[in-house]
Amino acid sequence: MNAISTYSLPILLALVVHAGIAALVMMNFESKELPSAVDVEPYYIEASVVDKNPHTVKKEQKKQKKQKAQNAKASRDKARRLAKAEKARQDKINRDKLNAAKIKSEALIEQERIDKSATAQSFAENTNTQVEELREQERIKMEDSLSLAIMDEQVGIRAVTDDEKAMAFVSQIQREIIQNWSRPPSARNGMQALLRVYLVPTGEVVNVVLEQSSGNDAFDRSALLAVRKAERFVVPTQSRQFERNFREFEVLFRPEDLRL
Repeated sequence: MNAISTYSLPILLALVVHAGIAALVMMNFESKELPSAVDVEPYYIEASVVDKNPHTVKKEQKKQKKQKAQNAKASRDKARRLAKAEKARQDKINRDKLNAAKIKSEALIEQERIDKSATAQSFAENTNTQVEELREQERIKMEDSLSLAIMDEQVGIRAVTDDEKAMAFVSQIQREIIQNWSRPPSARNGMQALLRVYLVPTGEVVNVVLEQSSGNDAFDRSALLAVRKAERFVVPTQSRQFERNFREFEVLFRPEDLRL
């Protein structure tokens, strides 16, 4: 009984204290006002859909611009190289033309000098000759200009007597061709036609081929006809000499001293 009396007073005080604390807490809670709700305006973000990243596109454009500049520079360099090569080619062509013109001019000057010398000599030798003699000289010049060339590269030099005999037959063939030749009105100095003639041992003409044209059809035809009209030439009876010089040979028509 005394123990209960001893603890009843502290318990009662504790209850009073707790009750007071509870009352204070309730009073503070009821006195506080609840915060009111604030209206917040919605915030919109504008956005658009793109196919490529702008940074990547800008980088790619810069790269393409650089590549175009490099291509343009390469094209300019190539054009300069081509222009330089073309200029070098044209310069070479011009130099070749100048050299050819110089050589031709020198040849013409030399030929003119020779012609003047030959003319002066001929004039000195024929100063006191008659008109018929001059005409004969012109005929001889024309015959000389129509040369008969006999070529044989595979056979060495024969005896002088054989050559002299061959030349006698050559002269006879040449005279026959000249007698058969009727030069066309279009024939001019500087023209030449090279024919190859084929014979059989009896001297008959079996074929005539135009090896080199004069550039004038009428001149070429007249040369071919002059040989074909002969039909047969006098040739050596010795087989060796015939095979060497007359089985086939070349005839060069070159009337450089024509007077039309």
